[in-house]
Amino acid sequence: MKTGKVVTIIPSRMGSNRVPMKGMRLLGDKTLIEHTADAIKGSKMLSKEIYINSDALAWGELTQQMGLKFYHRKAELATSKSMIDDYLYDFMTNVEVDYLAVITPTAPFITSENLDAAWDQYAGSTINTLISAEPIQTHCFYAGKSLNFSTEGQLPRSQDLQAIHALNFSIAIYDCRFFKQQYEKNGSAVLSGEIDTFLLEGFSAIDIDEEKDFVLAELALKYKEESSSYQARYSKLVEKFLIEGKETRN
Repeated sequence: MKTGKVVTIIPSRMGSNRVPMKGMRLLGDKTLIEHTADAIKGSKMLSKEIYINSDALAWGELTQQMGLKFYHRKAELATSKSMIDDYLYDFMTNVEVDYLAVITPTAPFITSENLDAAWDQYAGSTINTLISAEPIQTHCFYAGKSLNFSTEGQLPRSQDLQAIHALNFSIAIYDCRFFKQQYEKNGSAVLSGEIDTFLLEGFSAIDIDEEKDFVLAELALKYKEESSSYQARYSKLVEKFLIEGKETRN
């Protein structure tokens, strides 16, 4: 079991290209950062010390309102060409921390339970790096070749396929001593050492990268708020099956 000081950061730079000032964009009545911070605050292990890591001082004002800490990222580490490895190394070398959890504000439906489960998986293992992913259980191709099925013979059923784990980086946890060693040796460390994935599914896997993702997130939020009154609807052509309670699955 891993022990040591755990610190959590919410990275959010001012100059997001695809969605300007994304972290401060409202989803419902809260910013994306606030959605993420609320989930972290409810976590047993990841709530002990929480920073917003940003180049924007306006983000610092939000940390005061929420009772968080602020780490002012250097401007050169907050451009569209900046690499994750660089700003994480900068933070690790300036803040006392043994294990760093990085929770992005682009996954506003992540829950405290997701975060605790991720930490438990990480802390109870020998891995150096844990990164969240969404399991994609469908027929996948890359560079013209099938990844998780054979193109020979009949097409396998999707439910029989091995799921592909698509990294979304909504949650990442690092061993800081190992990370710094790898960075100083190789100039990179985000994907280093023994890596495992933490699977996110359903609403928790929603990741906002582009404007269209915001539209989907707004619809998801509306559904979550009204889910108690939601009822599935069917064509009148099959109403008799519903009335009779006929089993249609096979």
